[in-house]
Amino acid sequence: MKPHTIKALRSYYGLTQGEFASRIGYARTTISEVENMRKYPSAALLAAITRQFEITDEFIAFLRNLEKMNKFIHDYTITHH
Repeated sequence: MKPHTIKALRSYYGLTQGEFASRIGYARTTISEVENMRKYPSAALLAAITRQFEITDEFIAFLRNLEKMNKFIHDYTITHH
């Protein structure tokens, strides 16, 4: 699970970094560092996320596709001629 996927998961559930961290038993600063790519998520962190949110490979793929679609929509602009 990549850092941006963790952020997408958190956003999907409508949780702040603090709420997300609390649910998985970690500090908010850890989540912030991972989401901002200052720290790579440890195996223990990923296991905690997987357990708490019952994550499957299919759900991770869904989050990645949702994130790509949101980026596409955000980046798409209509130009006037």
